[in-house]
Amino acid sequence: MPQKKFGKNSGMTLIELLIAMFIFILIMSSSVFLLSQIYKRYGFAMEQGMSTNAVRHSLKIILEEMRGVRQSDAGSYPIDQADDFSFTAYTDLDHDGQTERVHYYLEGNTIKKGIADPSGTPPSYPAGDETVSIIAEHVVNTTIQPLFYFYNTNYPADQENNPLGTPISPVSDIRLVKIDIYYNLDPNRSPDNVRLESFVELRNLKDNW
Repeated sequence: MPQKKFGKNSGMTLIELLIAMFIFILIMSSSVFLLSQIYKRYGFAMEQGMSTNAVRHSLKIILEEMRGVRQSDAGSYPIDQADDFSFTAYTDLDHDGQTERVHYYLEGNTIKKGIADPSGTPPSYPAGDETVSIIAEHVVNTTIQPLFYFYNTNYPADQENNPLGTPISPVSDIRLVKIDIYYNLDPNRSPDNVRLESFVELRNLKDNW
């Protein structure tokens, strides 16, 4: 029977096989690297978005609490203190008829809330915060980016004298508060800072205090 002969170029040589394998591995490695980078960026963006929503929810709670500021059970004015990064007022946080003193402030990169309950007869409040909880972390406000802005009863018609200079004195001038949060889960990675800002009108304050 006649035998079929193969030429010298009828198959891949060992060198050609090694080159093909090298190219295949290089393409696969590049693809895996690219996919991993896409996953990291997308995953971080998702994490940033979820964290931002949590901060937005906390901001909503603060606004509701601040909106209802009222005279303390000891007869003190509804607002105790107001500054760029600190605000202390009286409000019924848990709707039990008792007025707590609440202190919102920025410490490092964390917004905290300190609460003090009245006690005794006549009622009085302790000198410091009794319980402290964390409202939001990863806050990146700088010294030139206040957390709080305060406005008097003439705003927005009076733009020249608003926002009020801090520390506020007297605090009885305050009628409107803006909370301005700069947030970033990791400042060393994209995306950039997320800014969350909102106004709250202190509805129980009247000009005849």
